[in-house]
Amino acid sequence: MIEESIRPALPIVVMTDLDGTLLDHDNYSTAAAKPALTWLHTHQIPLIFNTSKTYNEVYQLRRTLDNHDPFVCENGSAIFIPKAEGTGYNTEFIGLRYSAILKVLHQLRQQGFHFRGFNDMPATEVAALTGLSIEDAHSAKSRDGTEPVLWQGSEAELVAFKLAITEHKLQLLEGGRFLHVMSQVDKAEGVIFFRHHYQELWQANPIVIALGDSDNDRAMLEAADYPIVIPGKKSTLKINNSAVQYATSHGPKGWNQTLLPLLEQLLKETRSG
Repeated sequence: MIEESIRPALPIVVMTDLDGTLLDHDNYSTAAAKPALTWLHTHQIPLIFNTSKTYNEVYQLRRTLDNHDPFVCENGSAIFIPKAEGTGYNTEFIGLRYSAILKVLHQLRQQGFHFRGFNDMPATEVAALTGLSIEDAHSAKSRDGTEPVLWQGSEAELVAFKLAITEHKLQLLEGGRFLHVMSQVDKAEGVIFFRHHYQELWQANPIVIALGDSDNDRAMLEAADYPIVIPGKKSTLKINNSAVQYATSHGPKGWNQTLLPLLEQLLKETRSG
């Protein structure tokens, strides 16, 4: 999908979280989602990754899945759109850059808060915590606008830490594995941006389907026209959107089982309408 793309017969944009949603929580496989992925490719529906992952991580995954659509990294902090000429991206950064966030965290650590972030960890430690390969762990450490941290203090200290983060115009989002320190943006930034982007590109109001499993997906899901919640390992996220659907299976299996019937339904309605 590049800037001069023609409007597809079905003006739909699919935005998805990755870990625990399109990617299996344990082995990062997308195999169970293949039928729905093939359907999207056949019907030329943009599949936009909206993730806490970094640019380098998403770049590799897009190559693996032959995905050429725009993507959103680090919980809405950075938006990447492939250039029309086919090389490079038009990029929009939202909020503070990584170096500024690390400076704030250094100050908070000096105040007595106990945590360990990706910047503190060698790639081997990131790999051990996430199940990533060493190469992929290096990609996960190359960041633009968020810092994943493991909290090492008490629950009471965590409350104080969240307050201190807010005073620095930052926020703490809970992901599938880590707490993410970042600017006061969220994954809804991607929904808002690409709703306007494709409205201008297609001269039609796009239907936005969003899929996610964690609390950091909440804003994206609540901003979508058709949100699909994938059950998490510990619990299932509850969101405020009357059109929400709840998958019954975890990860890419639930992704496929819920998304594919919805796409077929919307295609049928479009053809009969």
